[in-house]
Amino acid sequence: MNFKINEIFDSIQGEGLFIGVPMNFIRFTECNLQCRWCDTDFENGELLELNEILSRLTKKWRWVSLTGGEPMLEENLLGLIKELREKEFKVLLETNGTIFDEEIFDACNFISVDIKPPSSGNPIYDEKVIDYLFKNPGKSQLKVVIQDNQDLAFFKGIYNERYENWILQPEFSSMDKLDYEKMLKGIGENVRIIPQIHKMLKVR
Repeated sequence: MNFKINEIFDSIQGEGLFIGVPMNFIRFTECNLQCRWCDTDFENGELLELNEILSRLTKKWRWVSLTGGEPMLEENLLGLIKELREKEFKVLLETNGTIFDEEIFDACNFISVDIKPPSSGNPIYDEKVIDYLFKNPGKSQLKVVIQDNQDLAFFKGIYNERYENWILQPEFSSMDKLDYEKMLKGIGENVRIIPQIHKMLKVR
């Protein structure tokens, strides 16, 4: 099995419910979106075999984040997940929510879906992904990056107060311009406002 990889490294998780947790990151190169504020370099990448990927992981961290780019574009992603689970890693899948595969989702320990708002230029997602997360709140989170009031209105349009794990993530370059009092109106305790801590700490 070969995979197109941008980089493999270990760091702290900088986003969402796992913020601050040390883990391995496998960053894939391919993506089906072109978000305006994306921070991933899609120009560079190398084809790596499964064993080479496994050999680069730090064994002392139990979590492996599959991120991108968009991991769901990888043809052999399920095989990689199964191998990681067999090696007793826990798998965190980070996806943009445009591609649904129930078998892949079931195989992961946790799924983080980053729904793209209008400021990204790609306000699209697959309803089946959202339905899956609503049915599996114990192993998922739904994140929306907020750059402006239009993004906030987009979030409120998809917000469901019965789902437990909503994340509002201030877009990093816009953090000091956002109206947080307005952001708090109309949301419940199931919403967390969490910035990108890894950027604040200047780590990968």
